[in-house]
Amino acid sequence: MRRRMKSCIALSVAVLLATAAAALIALSLSWREAADTPPSPDLTEEEQREIMESDEGDGYPVVDWDYWQSINPDVIGWITIPGTEVDSPIVQAPADDPEYYLTHDIYQNYNPHGAIYLDADCIDGLLSRNAVIMGHHFGYDVVAAPFGIVASYSDKGFAEEHATILIQTPEWKKTYEVRFAQIVNGREPNKYTTFADDNDFRSWYDSSRDGAAMVLDVETEPESVVSLVTCSYNIWVDNERTVLVSSESETDKNQSESAHIEPEVT
Repeated sequence: MRRRMKSCIALSVAVLLATAAAALIALSLSWREAADTPPSPDLTEEEQREIMESDEGDGYPVVDWDYWQSINPDVIGWITIPGTEVDSPIVQAPADDPEYYLTHDIYQNYNPHGAIYLDADCIDGLLSRNAVIMGHHFGYDVVAAPFGIVASYSDKGFAEEHATILIQTPEWKKTYEVRFAQIVNGREPNKYTTFADDNDFRSWYDSSRDGAAMVLDVETEPESVVSLVTCSYNIWVDNERTVLVSSESETDKNQSESAHIEPEVT
């Protein structure tokens, strides 16, 4: 009798453990699948690629803004880094809960992988003087957390091969070029999103570049930048950040400015 009872208890425990393990695996898969965010769900990957590479395409993915903003009204933009897994919506963290998207995905469900989000302090959105965009890094799993690839930019060779960043919103499209990458201690205050004046911004930019771990461009003096931030594990292993600083492509910027020049009246 006792043997039977022990066997029943052991079997029950095994069933409970198996059920818990299956539930945990299913939950982990659902968290991972939340990072699968095709720009236009109605288009296949092949259709999307054909449009981007066609004569009418501009190299940017076609984003179904109505769809994504119906999923989450916090969606403000889209970021693509050609040659990487980063092809994702950008949400902006709410001012009253600035760390919300550290633990919630694009669908606003709890998810330890979080989402790619613009810092709540960037009051001018993606056109802020320093638009700080953040996302998690989970080891080599760049599917669940594609922003982890930002940590690879401390390597100059990788940076040179992936130096172009495409950002778009419903209103505009901009091409950014990587300028430098910093490795900073996450325990120290080092985030700057507002500046007193042009000189203040220039001082911050130049000192950041001077202390950078990787520098691609020492000549460009931009008026504003986009900083991509993720965890990395090089120096301050327990709390380190890689900050990838980029600015609008000079070619892209010049073309944009030329398009707004008023024709002379004769």
